[in-house]
Amino acid sequence: MKYPIRTLPINLRKNGFDYTQVSRGERSFVYAQHGTPSVTYYEVFLLKISREKCINGKIIEARERFPSNEDFGYSAWIYRSLVRAREKFEVLEGGGDGE
Repeated sequence: MKYPIRTLPINLRKNGFDYTQVSRGERSFVYAQHGTPSVTYYEVFLLKISREKCINGKIIEARERFPSNEDFGYSAWIYRSLVRAREKFEVLEGGGDGE
């Protein structure tokens, strides 16, 4: 049985940080990373989907995936400025890689 792709949530917690989705496009995302009340970074990354799989008889549905540490510099980038993050987002949405 095929399940729909589970989308990334608007708010999530990962690696001790809280994240809030700022922008979602056809190809990419911008999430604000909240480290402390006075420090916010912006992660921009390409949409990646983990395929549906079966582990020990249990179906793990296909899902959009948040970038891993290894994705940074290849399909994910981090910026201190929302302006710079949005610039990268627009490049990615236009089909470029921004490099």
